[in-house]
Amino acid sequence: MLRNYLKISLRNLSRSKAFSFINITGLTVGLTCCFLIMLFVRHELSYDQFQQRFDRIYRITYVPRFAGLDRPLALTPPPVSPLLAENFSEIESSARMFRNPATIEVKKSGESTPMKYDERDFFFADPAILDIFSFEFIQGNPQNALRDRFSVIISEEVARRYFGEDNPLNQVITCEGRYPLKVTGVVRDYPDNSHIHAGLLANYETMYATESESARENLPNNWVISHSTTYVLLRPGRSPETVNARFPQFIKAHADAQVADGIEYRLEPMKDFYLGTEAENTPEPVGSLTILYVFLGIAGLTLLIACINFVNLSTARSLRRAREVGIRKVLGSLKGQLIIQFLGESLLLSGLALLFSLLLIGLLLPTMNSLTDKDLTMAYFLNDGWLMLAFVGTALVAGLLSGLYPAFVVAGFKPVTILKGNFLAGTAQGGLVRQMLLGVQFVTSIALIAGTLIMAMQLDFLRSQPLGFNRDFIITASVRNPKITNIFAPPTDSSYRRLSTFRQVLLQNPKVQAVTFSNQALGNGSVRRNVVPEGHTAEDNLFVSVLAVDYNFTDTYGLALRAGRTFSEQYPTDKTEAFLVNETAVKEFGWSSPEAALGKSLNLEGKTGRVVGVLKDFHHQSLYEPIASLVLTIEQPQLMLVSMKLQPQQLDATLQAVQKEWDTFFPEKSFDYEFLDRDLAQIYDREQRRSTLVSYFAMLAILISCLGLYGLITLVAQQRTREIGIRKVLGASVRSVVLMLARSFIWLVGLALIIASPIAWYFMAQWLDGFSYRIAIPWWAFPAAGLLTASIALLTVSFQAVKAALMNPVKSLRSE
Repeated sequence: MLRNYLKISLRNLSRSKAFSFINITGLTVGLTCCFLIMLFVRHELSYDQFQQRFDRIYRITYVPRFAGLDRPLALTPPPVSPLLAENFSEIESSARMFRNPATIEVKKSGESTPMKYDERDFFFADPAILDIFSFEFIQGNPQNALRDRFSVIISEEVARRYFGEDNPLNQVITCEGRYPLKVTGVVRDYPDNSHIHAGLLANYETMYATESESARENLPNNWVISHSTTYVLLRPGRSPETVNARFPQFIKAHADAQVADGIEYRLEPMKDFYLGTEAENTPEPVGSLTILYVFLGIAGLTLLIACINFVNLSTARSLRRAREVGIRKVLGSLKGQLIIQFLGESLLLSGLALLFSLLLIGLLLPTMNSLTDKDLTMAYFLNDGWLMLAFVGTALVAGLLSGLYPAFVVAGFKPVTILKGNFLAGTAQGGLVRQMLLGVQFVTSIALIAGTLIMAMQLDFLRSQPLGFNRDFIITASVRNPKITNIFAPPTDSSYRRLSTFRQVLLQNPKVQAVTFSNQALGNGSVRRNVVPEGHTAEDNLFVSVLAVDYNFTDTYGLALRAGRTFSEQYPTDKTEAFLVNETAVKEFGWSSPEAALGKSLNLEGKTGRVVGVLKDFHHQSLYEPIASLVLTIEQPQLMLVSMKLQPQQLDATLQAVQKEWDTFFPEKSFDYEFLDRDLAQIYDREQRRSTLVSYFAMLAILISCLGLYGLITLVAQQRTREIGIRKVLGASVRSVVLMLARSFIWLVGLALIIASPIAWYFMAQWLDGFSYRIAIPWWAFPAAGLLTASIALLTVSFQAVKAALMNPVKSLRSE
């Protein structure tokens, strides 16, 4: 019997090639979208689970409430970790990791000039990190690989890049052109789904040797600075809440009394490092549970649309097989047998769709990776048994659920009515169900289109939003690697003299308009430091953003002055006693006006002086954050970022000339430059990727909806064949017949618009709340989405409706 069912199913698929192609295509696209999202979600949920002690690893988060911050930081002061084990019996081990972007020089055998590599993933770490994290050593002994100062462990990828086929063990590399590091181990690269990727891991004590004397004296006892990521391994069975409850006592006993009451520590479990954290300054960008829920919703809706499409097409097709069903019932076929046969055909189609969707996944993975910034592979997919089971199960359930309704409709045909030729009357009761299903497709399509429009407008708003400073044709490059400990730079002018000479040489090139220096780039935030403005005391613990700049910084970036003057070399005391503030700082400090702020005293961690100018507010942070108070000061030892404003003509030649001079003045640092406007655009790159991904899913949802609409209009045209024939005989035009058939679908689009608009508005409002500067949701986005959906629906309906309207009425009436 089963063989007969299979034979009949294959025969029907072969006989109705167009129907089979459309049905399989729709389900294939729906399954592919669903599977790609499931693959992405599975990958997101699997972060760090390769760690053998995953359930016992925690990270200390740090909330410096004394600085006016309420969000936790993933960085803690250096003194914390060494004191944990002796104060908490629940803690088995703790270790610090400090990201230290560095320039590494490697001299390969047979080469006279060393190769330079700018390494962002260079970390200093306590040896105990090897007891907490799982590292697979390819070479070296994990027991002592990180024990000695100036020892370094490198990843497999770094070893290949530095030494090729040579043995990297015991090789010496140079950090920052001065510090030799001996390679004592090579470890397997961490997988993509890790919250941290260390290319080089050096002994934590080595960090102090590479810092300035003032930093070495300050860091070991500094309970304020957010410096290192501190990881903790709890003993088996111990509760993190016990440790959290005792943290206030620990802080009170060891931290500075002035800030102890404003410090909060808490253990964060490893399972929350990527998706569940609220902490800032994480080692790498984190994911979002909200985005996962959105994508899962899109996956479910896309698959639902595909199933609805399948139901409509299968129901439409079943009418052509009504006589077959009637004859089989007369010959003794039971209703259950017919249901099994039609469900079997549905499962066969879903099985074929599953195979095709797996092929499509392989083709679309590169695009998916570029949009999600992941490195998903078919190997990851095929090696995950649970994921494979979920894929197959989803396809079977989709096929089963999609086939249930058509199977019961067909099995419920009355043989007497069918064989009399009046079988279409028996299907009328299902029209409401099918229209409801189509309405769901329209609601989903309109919501996705409206969401895509709003996301695109918000991102365009961010790209075009005036930032309050010039960002065009400005390139930035750092003469030394940025890190927070640069604030402890020694008070020497030797590096500044080199920068000044470099500037003078560059300005001899007519294509270089201006050159200035700062401690970091505009638009990416700034370091918060303790200030005491006039009218406040040190006990107020006022922390604000501080930017170290050079004299011509404001002119180069076109910052507008609200009151007073900017820094000038004509005033020798500006170097030691002058400050600029923005308008927000004036308000926060309690000064009545920008004019009243002039001459006010200000103490910046021991540097005392007066405000000489007030700048108009500009966005020194990303547009995710509101404009905050900002103080500008001249601190020449901290100046490490060179900003060069170039002429737009002959950029390539200008950049080559700049690099030539750079290599002469800064041979220890490669010329790694960024265009400021592109660098700022990268801040919103993740949102742009998500918007593009949603737009792709919206297009696919519309495509599948069109297939379902095609199936439904085919069904209606078959049901009303006699009516259309009579209307044609009585003189109805093709246009009137097309409008008659299309009218029932247009009102569905209108109803779907009413339902979809508040749904899309709610979710878009939630997404926009993540931006401090955002657009107002435009009312016209929803009618526009409805109009686009209606236009696509009309095109789809018109194709089949015109075909029905052009049918010979004599043939139509005779066939009825």
